[in-house]
Amino acid sequence: MLYDKLKNYNRIPFHMPGHKRNIKKLGNKLPYDLDITEVEDFDNLHSPNGIIKEIEDKAKEVYESDNSFILVNGSTVGILAGVLSVVKRGDTVLIARNCHKSVYNAVELAGANAEYIVPEIDEYGIFKAIDTDELNNKLQSVRPKLIVITSPTYEGVKSDIEGICKLAHSYNIPVLLDAAHGAHYVDYAKDADITVMSLHKTMPALTQCALAHVNGSLVSAEEFRIKLSMLETSSPSYLLLCSIEECLNFKLDYWEFINKRDQLVKNCNNLNNLKLLDYDISKLVIFTGYSSINGTELAEKLRADYNIEVEMAAKSYVVLIITPCDNFVNYKKLEKALIEIDGGLTSQPFENDYSFIIPERAVYPYEIDKKAETVLDDSVGKISAEYVWAYPPGIPLIVPGEIISDEFIKTVKDGIKNGVNIQSTYSQLPEKILTSID
Repeated sequence: MLYDKLKNYNRIPFHMPGHKRNIKKLGNKLPYDLDITEVEDFDNLHSPNGIIKEIEDKAKEVYESDNSFILVNGSTVGILAGVLSVVKRGDTVLIARNCHKSVYNAVELAGANAEYIVPEIDEYGIFKAIDTDELNNKLQSVRPKLIVITSPTYEGVKSDIEGICKLAHSYNIPVLLDAAHGAHYVDYAKDADITVMSLHKTMPALTQCALAHVNGSLVSAEEFRIKLSMLETSSPSYLLLCSIEECLNFKLDYWEFINKRDQLVKNCNNLNNLKLLDYDISKLVIFTGYSSINGTELAEKLRADYNIEVEMAAKSYVVLIITPCDNFVNYKKLEKALIEIDGGLTSQPFENDYSFIIPERAVYPYEIDKKAETVLDDSVGKISAEYVWAYPPGIPLIVPGEIISDEFIKTVKDGIKNGVNIQSTYSQLPEKILTSID
């Protein structure tokens, strides 16, 4: 195993990294003694034929894929490589509008044209699954080179991947599945042509560790590797590679995890004002819309009063990630915190006023040339020259080339008012936004 090779590597290091694995001088707070570069007998990530290839083969076995690739720049680099390995300048890509910003960046890098399919919003203001019939209707008028969807979503909503891929393949169109939050589903990489998943989100791997899987004949695995080699670091951390191998070999008592999790869900279903939404085994979504507190306020209360940090806070809910590596004692602490907080709240009616309408497109992002700063309140009718999104999860509210509307400005201000982390490419909100000029 790679870990054993790293522990036993004792050559005099006249090579990178500069710390030379000298823990006597540097201390052992960080694993300097395991951090090496591509030296003899340690293979090469960009042309694996030794121990790194063995890790990729293990990933193929675990996820039942035709080809698996190690990603040490997170899922983002897999998404970029996936889009660029299929799409050329001028091609059309059909994107679920709730995709991560990396998908949009990839399409822009390719010089391609994005068309969108927008999932419906459920009663809690959360994007539903992609409707296969709606996708089929869209394909009657748009024949993209690639379809990109996200499943599970940040909240854990899952689409019918098998049905979507079967439909797409009937048109000879490949599907790229952003399953960054789906690595805990070992059967999730079988249907899509490219599947990208983050091992570090819901599985026990270090941050930045991810995998990409390429299946079938609609996408060239060799072309994917070439594009990945262009984008991924040429100096990968062997600590990350080792973490991926350890994650793939990780053994767990999954039934114990499921039973403990189900008990937590059962106990939290009796809350009077807060409501637990259960979309996925890796997520707990706590909805605040029926209570006298909003999502960001709940997150702050959990942090300040109970030392509990949530994954994400939105206007009317918070998202918590749970995994088999949780200390089950913490489930009781979370349960106690939610029950106590819930007892101090009052109920109120909830009106879901959240809807998502794609802003009108004026030009494609790559067609924007000159840009100017514009006061946000004076920007209605102008063309946005930057992305604006709530982060996390990083879904764009507006894309460069789209026309700024009153509704968009209202959404931005409402999000900021409710403590949502609204970001933009040039980080000048809420005062200014970059717009296109002729």
